[in-house]
Amino acid sequence: MGSEYTMEQELIWLREKYPDEADFSSALARYRAGEPLAYLLGEQYFWRYRFTVTPDVLIPRPDTERLVEAALSVLPPNGRFADLCTGSGAIVLSIAADRPDLTADALDISEAVLAVARTNQNDLNVGERVRFWRADLFTEDPLVGLYDAILSNPPYIPAADIARFPSLAYEPQIALDGGEDGMDFYRAILTRFAHHLKEGGCFLFEIGYDQGEQIRALAEANGYACTVTKDYGGNDRVAKLTKLT
Repeated sequence: MGSEYTMEQELIWLREKYPDEADFSSALARYRAGEPLAYLLGEQYFWRYRFTVTPDVLIPRPDTERLVEAALSVLPPNGRFADLCTGSGAIVLSIAADRPDLTADALDISEAVLAVARTNQNDLNVGERVRFWRADLFTEDPLVGLYDAILSNPPYIPAADIARFPSLAYEPQIALDGGEDGMDFYRAILTRFAHHLKEGGCFLFEIGYDQGEQIRALAEANGYACTVTKDYGGNDRVAKLTKLT
């Protein structure tokens, strides 16, 4: 599980990262201006692993660990899964590192993002059990065959709401913007990738804290049962969709 740290501890890490006084002063100014510590350090801990992060990727959050937990609980021995909008690879690589029996395919639209994910793949020594592909989920589908689960933590903030969160100003907007109602990626995934799901398999989505009813309605409209579990703060966070028979 992720942890919150004191400012004192964060400044110690910043000093360790930038031992040169001039570099430290510059980094400190950026920190005080609001730039996320993860970007300044170039890393973020998630689940039980350390991940390289750059401003090209969204910073992994502790609440997203609930998606990892959900996947680990449903994936069968020697299972196969996909991770759409993979970003830094934190989700797919955490699962693969914990479960050496699993294989996965992971997609993202950005080559710069995939370069970060592949760095993390090498650091976690998961080898070729995870394959990364560049793809636009709205127009492309490089997946082949069937999967026990298809996961995604897609952009899900309504476009007009992003500016309401100053803390997100440094993070890539492409990883945040979920369209007018925040649901564009969920609709695309359910309509364009459902044929890749094995019988009895499931979709697992991270959702916004206020999107539980929307995802339930979307699931019902597409013939899925939907259960929503909460994050560490008690907010709706992970939706599991299984095909109704």
